[in-house]
Amino acid sequence: MTKMKIKVENEILKIGNPPISISVGKSRIAKNYSIRISNNNGSAKLTIPRNGTYQKALKFAKSKENWIRKKLLNQLPEITPCYGSVLLYQGKKLIIRQSEIKNIYQDENEIFIPGPLDKISGKIKGYLKVKARDHLDFSSKKYSNLLGKSYKKITIRDTRSRWGSCTSDGNLMYSWRLIMAPPDVLNYVAAHEVAHLSHLNHSEEFWGTVEFLMPDFKKYKNWLKNNGQLLHRYRF
Repeated sequence: MTKMKIKVENEILKIGNPPISISVGKSRIAKNYSIRISNNNGSAKLTIPRNGTYQKALKFAKSKENWIRKKLLNQLPEITPCYGSVLLYQGKKLIIRQSEIKNIYQDENEIFIPGPLDKISGKIKGYLKVKARDHLDFSSKKYSNLLGKSYKKITIRDTRSRWGSCTSDGNLMYSWRLIMAPPDVLNYVAAHEVAHLSHLNHSEEFWGTVEFLMPDFKKYKNWLKNNGQLLHRYRF
């Protein structure tokens, strides 16, 4: 069989029975074949390195079939917030109630949202983004002061592939969904990104810096690895 290089445009390949559809895309910077399962819609995407071939991509996908099926089976159903449903906030499950006043407020077990049902998703999202920025700004300042480094600005986004990032010129970006995780998980991501102000890589020195900022970071890193998809269940 003649080998052919994969086109730059996305393609779809199917493996197994029943078939799994996998989108295929070529990367100019990837060094290896890799497969990612989206937390957003449960789709599978295979990335091919610059000089990769369709035949090798198909072989790689087939070798990962069991892993892919397991990941797809573990995808959790989406949640659209409504009155009486549960919202994750700082690792706690709060029941969403209708507020009789104009402000959003919460107690130990409930969060109160004003307005009609068709408006609550947007209001909850806005509330979570404000709270996330406040907490991430506080944590980033704390860790950057410990490290003796400064950053330029913080940006809050709804990212799917990463929880945070740090640019070479010192700009930090975080997912606002971190406010739904336990507080120390959010703090870990802040410590992780602030550590990149000193080491823009994942070297031993980088992880040593993370440990200096947060000695018990590994359990929060593992929490995010094992439970991060919970934060992406919510559709706002």
